[in-house]
Amino acid sequence: MGSIDLARDGHVAVVTLNRPDKRNAMTDAMWRQVPAVMAEVDADDDLLVTVVHGAGGSFCAGSDIADLDALHHAEGPINAEEALARSPKPVIAAVEGHCHGGGCELSLGADLRIAGAGAQFSIPPAKLGIVFPVSATQRMIHLMGPAVTKELLFTARRITAERALALGLVNEVVADRSAFDRALEVARGITELSQLTVRASKEIVDGLVRRDLSAETAIAWVRRANASPDLLEGRDAFAERRPPVFTWRPPRR
Repeated sequence: MGSIDLARDGHVAVVTLNRPDKRNAMTDAMWRQVPAVMAEVDADDDLLVTVVHGAGGSFCAGSDIADLDALHHAEGPINAEEALARSPKPVIAAVEGHCHGGGCELSLGADLRIAGAGAQFSIPPAKLGIVFPVSATQRMIHLMGPAVTKELLFTARRITAERALALGLVNEVVADRSAFDRALEVARGITELSQLTVRASKEIVDGLVRRDLSAETAIAWVRRANASPDLLEGRDAFAERRPPVFTWRPPRR
């Protein structure tokens, strides 16, 4: 049936799309599990970064065609995409093999995408007579521009990891079977930096992209920074030529 599994690697949440016999094609139940898993991650103050990957040799081949009638009218894929995008913590997608349709949509909800050299991406709704979600289409436009977005939607053709890198769809291409290890390495590095800066950066960048960032939000983050222990620690560590040890964490809810 497939599942969405959550594990912990230190301060990193590892979310696994677990249906390898079907290249992690998502059932309606799996789509519905993603927001629940991300809610658990978001509520755990000890988890600072999330890595999403697929079990086996593929990230996600899209939605299971057996569920197509239900998924065409359901909010499951959109809610899953938004659960990643709205997490206050950075989300990294480690993409190997197939990343098509709903799988590509899910990866678009991540902040960063790291792909294995053999990864392939496509947006195939034109082969199925359905409409790709507006939220994911908007993210494609922000990343790659309207002309490339139209090309991928109009043609439904597959593109390589290298072309995805050139287009801005992915941040980095690494050797096959090493995307997860690289994503975990990047995630661990982020956990060692100022979480105030990281959290502020995600909220501010996303707000600027959506064009709804308020001056109050930006000012509030600057005030938090001025009052946080991370600012003093960063200065002291630089002066003392040592790695900083940042301690800021968001107020408990």
